[in-house]
Amino acid sequence: MAGEGSGGTSNKVSGGIFNAPVLQARDLIQPTFVTSQAPAAPVALAQLPPLAAGFTGREVELAQVAGLLDPAGDAGAVVVSAVAGLAGVGKTALAVQAAHAARSSGWFAGGVLFIDLHGYDQNPVQPGQALDALLRALGVPAEYIPDGVEQRAGLYRSVLAQVSDPVLVVADNASAEAQVRPLVPGPGPHRVIITSRHTLAGLGARLLDITVLDRAAAIRLLDQAVRSARPDDDRIGGDPVAAGRLAKSCGGLPLALQITAALLAADPALTAAELADQMADEVRRLEALRYDDGGGVSVPSVAAAFELSYRQLDEDAARLFQLLPAGPGPDVSTEAVAELAGWPGGRARAAIGRLVRAHLAEPAGARGRWRMHDLLRLYARQIPDTSPEEREQAVSRLLAWYLRYARAADKCLRALAGMPDAG
Repeated sequence: MAGEGSGGTSNKVSGGIFNAPVLQARDLIQPTFVTSQAPAAPVALAQLPPLAAGFTGREVELAQVAGLLDPAGDAGAVVVSAVAGLAGVGKTALAVQAAHAARSSGWFAGGVLFIDLHGYDQNPVQPGQALDALLRALGVPAEYIPDGVEQRAGLYRSVLAQVSDPVLVVADNASAEAQVRPLVPGPGPHRVIITSRHTLAGLGARLLDITVLDRAAAIRLLDQAVRSARPDDDRIGGDPVAAGRLAKSCGGLPLALQITAALLAADPALTAAELADQMADEVRRLEALRYDDGGGVSVPSVAAAFELSYRQLDEDAARLFQLLPAGPGPDVSTEAVAELAGWPGGRARAAIGRLVRAHLAEPAGARGRWRMHDLLRLYARQIPDTSPEEREQAVSRLLAWYLRYARAADKCLRALAGMPDAG
């Protein structure tokens, strides 16, 4: 090829910065065949599920989430990872309700992306899979989506950075921080809500733990859910005593309440009192809190929801979860937990901490005391992984420890005034 200035063809490339191979030639011939332009990838930015029937009792939590989503607040991306709590406590319903309200307020003109990460299922959604789904929803053609997680995350942030109107991303049912960290956009107007059964404290997020409903809210949920099927159905409103018994048997857990309402809706001849009688038996209560919706083995079930959380535990936390119901009384101290398990105090405290983070136990109010939800306690008692003999040994250790402390306290109380403590 002739060099520059020879009157021939020049081989110099100029006129900009090139990030791809450059084709050089003097003459280019247009091919005779005609290619059709590929259609644009569809954009799916209205992915919110419908509102849950009977949603109630979350006014305070909704106000807290609204405060985080309000575009008048901090301009940085806000992650609400602490829509966290016990399985079946209504985390998804809260997130969806808050997202619908925010969209109705005109806060997210850019749209809403929703993805269920199935974090506690046998095959959870991996970060790369989640990014692939979100990128496609944002209109990125499949052939432009890179293979690596980091590359997909970078493209995802870049695409969102080009969307001027705020977009809300709802990542539901995450089990670990690593599963959702790549889904967080860069700084800008966009917002993220993440729900999880674990408190995801390592994301630098605002944390919001939600608990069970009180008695009044639980009864309202039952009544509204039953009436959503049949507006004239007065079985809950017309029998407040039975309604209260049902709410108590469900422990204020929204999943249990929704299943109870579904059982009533499916059998119009079943009275609230009759169903309350069935659920009064603690041994069979979890069996009763199961609704066969025709979906096969994966039917709404309180026990099944607990099972998914339990199977995520490490060996120490799982063993302690099984032993906690053996303790007498509504709650136990850290020292009593150590005696139940036969462990040093530090090991017991670490295990109970992991149960609390997984929302399979909770602080009992006073420092160093712990309790379980009533339905969780019933579930833990029925787990076959611990033998009856091991449970009896745990109770014996705990009672022996209580006896030692009772004797020491007795010696202190019997000491004469002005005399040294005999214990």
